[in-house]
Amino acid sequence: MTVEAIATSAATAATEVGQFLLGDSFACLAGRSAWRQGGITHRHYTWFGDDAAAEQMAADLQAYVEAVDWAAKPFTSFVATFSGPLQLEETEFEQLLWQHLQAVHDHDSRSHPWAEGYDPDPSSGAFAYSVAGHPFFVIGLHETHRRIGRRPPFPMLAFNSHDQFNRIKAAGLWDRLQEKIRKQDILLQGDINPNLLEYEKLSEARRYSGRPKPADWACPFSARV
Repeated sequence: MTVEAIATSAATAATEVGQFLLGDSFACLAGRSAWRQGGITHRHYTWFGDDAAAEQMAADLQAYVEAVDWAAKPFTSFVATFSGPLQLEETEFEQLLWQHLQAVHDHDSRSHPWAEGYDPDPSSGAFAYSVAGHPFFVIGLHETHRRIGRRPPFPMLAFNSHDQFNRIKAAGLWDRLQEKIRKQDILLQGDINPNLLEYEKLSEARRYSGRPKPADWACPFSARV
């Protein structure tokens, strides 16, 4: 793909991200608010699971962590989108998600330690994904996702800061926000996302792809610490 084609794809992807986040089928009110208030940092990459894309994403996430003011806006996220592959089955998407996150970490770990206060073991309830020494909760979205509110037109990853989550909780806004999101999800889908019921009980790694997991699921990620 030429540089010109990648640039065009990035511009088109940014428009489509906005349309998706503001659309009626998107359930996360925090994400919608972040887009409207300029709190979304968006970067577009060629191929999901590609090592070159992962290396660039590691650099982009480092720049994001170094530049963002978490207190300036109530909701901020780093959103990565990919030109392909498209129309992935949920198990294929999950495989590529962890392949990509592993590759990002492999590049990042050469110059950054794991986020302080969080466990690098993906089976731990204290796990959070770390980039540039910062803890993130990662949300995977794709066109064929079983949840209606997670169907953008291409593979997509949203990196949400745990520091930001802690600020929202400290301000007493967490429960009310969660209730609104669940009500919106029920309107779209008819039920609450079952993955949400695992929150703070089992490792958050189980929730990144959005696919419900059997009890014996083992995360394929390995931290280099």
